[in-house]
This record gives sequence, structure tokens and C-alpha cells, in this order.
Amino acid sequence: MPTPELEPRRISLLLVEDNQDDAALLERFLRRNGFAPSVMRVETAAEMSAAIAAQRPDVVIADYNLPSFSGPEALDLVRQTGIDLPFVMMSGAISEETAVESMRRGAQDYVTKQNLARLIPVLERELREAEARRSRVAAERALELSEMRFHRLVDAMPLGLLIGQSSGRITYANDAVIRLLGYGEIELMTGKISLTDIFPGLQKSFAALNSDEMKEPFEFVCLTASGEQMETLVALTFLDREGVNRTEENREIAVFIADLSHQKKSEEVLRRTEKLAVAGRLAASIAHEINNPLAAITNCLYLVQQSQMDEMGRSYLEMAQKELDRVAQITVQTLRFHRQSSRPVHTEPGELIETVVALFESRIRRQGITITKRFRSKEPLFAYEGEVRQVIVNLLGNAIDAMPTGGRLVIRTAEANDQVTGTKGLILTISDTGSGMDQETIEHLFEPFFSTKGVTGTGLGLWVSKEIVDRHHGKIHVRSHKAHEEQLGGTTFRIFLPFGGVPASALDGKATDSAERSDVRTGIVA
Repeated sequence: MPTPELEPRRISLLLVEDNQDDAALLERFLRRNGFAPSVMRVETAAEMSAAIAAQRPDVVIADYNLPSFSGPEALDLVRQTGIDLPFVMMSGAISEETAVESMRRGAQDYVTKQNLARLIPVLERELREAEARRSRVAAERALELSEMRFHRLVDAMPLGLLIGQSSGRITYANDAVIRLLGYGEIELMTGKISLTDIFPGLQKSFAALNSDEMKEPFEFVCLTASGEQMETLVALTFLDREGVNRTEENREIAVFIADLSHQKKSEEVLRRTEKLAVAGRLAASIAHEINNPLAAITNCLYLVQQSQMDEMGRSYLEMAQKELDRVAQITVQTLRFHRQSSRPVHTEPGELIETVVALFESRIRRQGITITKRFRSKEPLFAYEGEVRQVIVNLLGNAIDAMPTGGRLVIRTAEANDQVTGTKGLILTISDTGSGMDQETIEHLFEPFFSTKGVTGTGLGLWVSKEIVDRHHGKIHVRSHKAHEEQLGGTTFRIFLPFGGVPASALDGKATDSAERSDVRTGIVA
């Protein structure tokens, strides 16, 4: 059994030759010298093109002169295909000038028919070099694909990445950085903008890394293209940490940037929400403590009414009683805000709205606002009463603020079905004839901290209201138009709340009807 070293080497040979005897002689010669050739002989350009298209050969050997074809023409045809094929020119009689010209045009070598012994080392060398070239091309292609995948990955990741020198010059910026900071790729790459321009005061961190001190990610305020400050999380590292070139000016540094703006806003929302919750508990505690002296004062006024007094004194007493009843009612509503957000109850929508309107009665009267109420829904709403009350307070407060010199306020309720789900629920509409809002304001209306009231607004009212409506599986919509010289403005909020829209988790607890009633005179909750 022959060993692998002694087995004939298979080779696919495309032979451009018009003499069949010379072709047979060449094939016999190759077999005697350790090859197992598969020879395809062609005589014309068309035959050669068809042969290459049918099966790519390992090597091409072409006779220099043919009746209707030539070796140089065959060489040009191979180059036109773009395929890397070893090409050997062969002829019965070839001058040195012709051989040099063939090599110049791209042939790997030339051999005379009288010296076929030289053909064997030429084939072995060319097959070996062709394999090496193919391996190198495959490696380069794999590297190119790897680099392309890397760039796509880096550009697609949400983190911003800047690569530059420790001197501050930027050499690379991914798409996330351009979107995040707003700088153009040209001004970053041309050196117009440096790392120290984006991160003023960060040169100390570069120096720390130059002494091989790795830093943990840290928060830093960077500058955007518009000059605004942006809170970010920054991580720094050198890319040539183990490199030979250790000078401070040209070491490559990578800067990773994460936007913390939304996180900071969320943290601020949480802090303000906690403050509001604390303020609500404090207000409830104060209201509870006020109840006792209110009850005593109410009883004293009752005793005074039983005594003898003139008409003027009795009118003053009735006026005091009305104002005391109003204070007691406000106290009760304050307690309800705190107590009735802990569990869902069945509540009558009209009654719920009336208690909120009572809180704004003095402002409505003082600003000359005409209020119209149309309550057409009688079915009880199963909801967190305190939360729904808060939504109504926010909407009514905004409507009244929009009409400082008077106007008309309309509050309507009706029963309707959701057009998408078919769920039956309550439609609450609050309309005003105030200053109105433009489209840009409406688009940001429910974002946290967005306010049109300047320093007097927190920007949380409508955001909290939408959160409450969403929690009840409801919807909130707004329509508005700005006031002009010839046209009044106005805003309409439309809220849909399913009659049973409380989250399922709330139904696991004990749901109670709003049987809690309060004595308006004393303000004491039963």
C-alpha cells in the first residue's frame, strides 16, 4: 500500500494547446513525475472561457502560438475573470524578450517544450504559492468581516464610545456619541473638538491612567454641542496598556459614556413623590387633630344659638357657622385624600366631583368663573377614591389657573363604552375657556417636571394624573387651542375610567362601599 508521500498528487490542468500529441506527451510526463493530472485541452477563447466557468482549474499552461489563439490572449482572458490562477507560458521556441514580456503581463513563469524537466519545480512552486495566496486572502476577508462586525456592534450599542489619544485628540466616535452629544463626525475627527472640550477638567483622570491607575466608572458632567451640560457615567481605559509606546501624548484611550439624564429625572421624581407622600400624611395628621377643636367650636356655636340675641348677632352667628362648616368640609376632604387611596371603593361620580369643586369654591367666585355641571352617569365607580379625587383636583386647578380674569368651566359625566375593548365606563370631561396650549406644549404635557407655570409649578400634576388613570386601566386625552386676538382659547380634558378598572391585585383585598360618612358640622369621620 503506497504511503501518502508516494501517492500521485491530483492536479486539474487547463491546457491551451492545438497539438494533441504535445498534450499527450505533457500528460505522460506529469504522470511520470508524481502527478495525477486531469487535463482539459482548449484551442480557442470561447472554449477556454467555458472550461473555466465549468470547473476552476488548479493551473493554466498555454502554448505561446496557436492558429486562432495565443498564450498572451489566454493570459489576458484569465486576468479578466479576476480569478487567481497560476499561469505558465510554454512554447517550442521562445526568446528571452518574449519570456520577459509574458512575465510582465502577469504570467508566473515560462517553460520551453524542450526543457520539460523545469516544469515540475515550477508547478510545485506555483501551486504552493497559490495556496498561500488563497489562505492570505481568506484571512484578510475574515479580518475584514470581523472588523465590519465590530464596527456595527460598536455603532449599534447604546453606550457612547470615543477613542483618542491621551493628549485629547479624538480618532474615533461611534454613532451613539454623535446622537448623544450632537457633535458632527467631521469636527470630531479633524481635531476641532477634543476630549477636554467634551470633558472639561478631566485631564487629571488622563494623568491618573498614565500612571497605570485604573479608575472605576464615575459620574461627570460633559458638554454637548449646544453648550448644555449633561450628566453622564464615564469609564476610562487605555487600549495600548501593554504596548511598547508608553509616551503620555500618543497612548490610545477609550472613553465610554452613558447618559444619566433620565435616571436622574427618575430619581428626582421619586424624591418629590416621597415628599408629596410625607406631606399628605402630615396634612392628614393635622386635619385629624383639627377635628376635635372643630367639634368643640361647633357645639359652642350650637349652644349660643339657643340663647337670646338680636337679629344682627344671629346673622353673624349663622355666617360663622357656614364658615366653620366649610373648614370642617375641607378637613374631611384632606383626610379622604390620605385614607381613601389605600383600597378601592364604590363611589358615585357626581358626589365625588362635588366634594372637589367645594375646595375651589372661593377661587372660582373670586376670579368670576362660571361653572356648569352636567352629571349623566349614576353608576358607581369602583376605584381608589382618593386617587381619582387627586386627578380631578389637578385638572380643576389647572383650568382655574388658565382663567385668571374669569371664564367658563364645564364639568360633564356620561356613560360610554371603550371603542377598542368595548369596556363600559365613565367619561369625565373638564373644559375651560382659558388661555389654551399650542401643539408643542400638548406633546410634552404628561412628562414629569414639564410645567408652563414657571417657578409656581412642579410639573408633576398631570404626570401623576396620567399614572393614576393608567393604573385604573383608563385613558386620558386633551384638546386645546391658543387664544388669539379674534378667538378665545380653551382646553378640554377627557378621561375614560372603566367602572371596574381597579387592578386585579386590589380585588384580593377587602373592597368596601363608601359607607364612610362624615358629619359636615363636626367633620368627624365615622
